[in-house]
Amino acid sequence: MDQGLKILLPYKPRAQFKSFHDRTQRWACIVAHRRAGKTTACVNDLLRAALESDKERPRFAYVAPLYKQAKDIAWDALKSFAAPLKAIGAEFNESELKIDIVTGK
Repeated sequence: MDQGLKILLPYKPRAQFKSFHDRTQRWACIVAHRRAGKTTACVNDLLRAALESDKERPRFAYVAPLYKQAKDIAWDALKSFAAPLKAIGAEFNESELKIDIVTGK
């Protein structure tokens, strides 16, 4: 991603998820009550990691037990939070449930 370009995603983490976002480990486990915002936190962590990656053609994924569950649980949230990325050429693919983000790598 261009170092001079700033992209603001419409997300402000809840206090209980700040340590999740600040972690340095690759893997994490969140234990939180129903409707605490786990999916929202995970989707935004995924977007941030994709935007900050310095790897060539990186891939990131949200995984659920079933395709339909992933679509029902996270796809609308992902599209909503990633909407500002359309300004830099991100392409949303509804049939494959994927977003291609142009990072210049």
